[in-house]
Amino acid sequence: MDSPRPSVPADDGALPASLRERLDRCAESWLSDQDRIDGFAAGARGSQTSRWLPWGVAGVALAIAAAAWLPSLYDPVPGSAPVSQWQLRWARDRMLAEGPRTGHWRWAGDASGTGSGTGDVAWDNERQRGFLLLRGFVPNDPARARYQLWILDAGRDDRYPVDGGVFDIPADAAEVVVPFRPALPVLRPIAFVVTVEGPRGAVVSERDKIVAYAPAGG
Repeated sequence: MDSPRPSVPADDGALPASLRERLDRCAESWLSDQDRIDGFAAGARGSQTSRWLPWGVAGVALAIAAAAWLPSLYDPVPGSAPVSQWQLRWARDRMLAEGPRTGHWRWAGDASGTGSGTGDVAWDNERQRGFLLLRGFVPNDPARARYQLWILDAGRDDRYPVDGGVFDIPADAAEVVVPFRPALPVLRPIAFVVTVEGPRGAVVSERDKIVAYAPAGG
């Protein structure tokens, strides 16, 4: 008579506690090196004191009311290891897990209130850093055009939005996570706006170049 087989616990998909602790320690160690994220954040800003879009904050307010694995995505910092999309997703998830200190807002559309891209913005005002989650955005050729992030700040003159840097969407990426740090401190964000600019970004932008915006608190 065959001896009974030992029972095997059902696989519920949960990681062993020891492995989860090791992963958390690795993540904390990686995130503690701020240069690894900052160095790969949306880069090459058009200006440290960018002027506001000529149509002003009122245009955005009206619009609001009316309405992977690609380490080469970012320009590397000399001597630093590439930051993969997996690492950026992990860092974003850790930020969101911190709860009340992190703002989390979805893309509401483009200048016309439509737009095909989806995703959201995660922003830590205390640490002055954040992540863009971008799904379905049209890929760009960096030699011809780049995406640029602008941050509307209630604590600043409407004519002077905070430059969040430029970034790219590769042709084979259905979803991209982009880390960013603003060129200047953000006091109280009103909205996050994405435009399409030239290869070097822009100092001044136009309303018809908006492809996405996320109203803070919306």
